Amino acid sequence: MNQKRASLIAVILLVALAVPFAALSFKNKPAAAASFRVETKKAPSGNTYTIFHQDKLKLDVSLTRPDKGDKNILLCIPGAYTDLVSLKVDGLFIDNGTVYNKNKVNHTLGGAIKIINGECEIFPTRKGKLLNDSLINLLVSTRGSLFQQIQLIEKGAGAKYKDVKEFQRRAIVKLKSKSGGISTAVIESFEHITLTDFTKDLLELGVVDALYTDMGSWDEGWYRKDNEVETIGRIRSQTDKQCNWVVFKIR
Repeated sequence: MNQKRASLIAVILLVALAVPFAALSFKNKPAAAASFRVETKKAPSGNTYTIFHQDKLKLDVSLTRPDKGDKNILLCIPGAYTDLVSLKVDGLFIDNGTVYNKNKVNHTLGGAIKIINGECEIFPTRKGKLLNDSLINLLVSTRGSLFQQIQLIEKGAGAKYKDVKEFQRRAIVKLKSKSGGISTAVIESFEHITLTDFTKDLLELGVVDALYTDMGSWDEGWYRKDNEVETIGRIRSQTDKQCNWVVFKIR
């Protein structure tokens, strides 16, 4: 084999080895915007909603303010209420297997969300009675998460409210598709509306379970659009006191 031929073979081998590595490198880049489905819909009432779909993303919680520079995080919103005295989470909170406020269950909040392996279940707590040692031990053993909130919809039935104040509204929901499948999303209203109107609209949009998330002056969140960060929530006056967050992120 002459030197010229040997050199040609060496070049071919280098190219053949380089192609898989280049493809792998490209695959590992967080193509955040391309994998995040965000849509706008109008309810029959005429109110407009933004729907942030979880799809194949991971749902998670955090007690540390998520970094907007982390391109693996595609959506970030406040989750549980903040206790106005301690400025810490109101009610039981479990963060990836670590339990907080075990003896401070909020018995007035009717719902909760449990998260295992990035997937969630919204359920009624029956005034905190279902937040028992058995459930807590399960979440600890699976490194799961949980927080308490208002359950707006339970198995297709909407709650009733006396509150008539109007705010922009947001919730974590289970959506029923036309094919009968169930998916997870975050839905946010454009208009400032009552909880009653919000719940009615969610039902019209196909929501079968819904858990409220902290809004009002605690409403600041953000999502990644074309690799740029878009702020959501309009009041935002207490955002520096936010103490917990819910995120969608790349698995």
